[in-house]
Amino acid sequence: MSQNDANSPMDLVDGVCVRASNDVDLKARLLADPRTTLLEETALTIPSDWELVASEAADGTVRVELANEDIPDAYLELVSGGLPESSTDSGNASC
Repeated sequence: MSQNDANSPMDLVDGVCVRASNDVDLKARLLADPRTTLLEETALTIPSDWELVASEAADGTVRVELANEDIPDAYLELVSGGLPESSTDSGNASC
């Protein structure tokens, strides 16, 4: 993995989720306001039209999901390094 791969948006979100699973204060902030918490912890600016939902599993792990029905193309390009114009992938993003 190159240094740039380690700093991808998804890697940054995953890192916050992992840390939140073991940090009560971070977990509470992430569950209450995932957008602001991710901005504070990673400097990622998440577009206001992307609906984020944070949840905690029974085992204490934390997830952040994109609640929109379709993942915006701009997000897909960020996490994949670019997609062909004809791509029709959709779904939820989570960590």
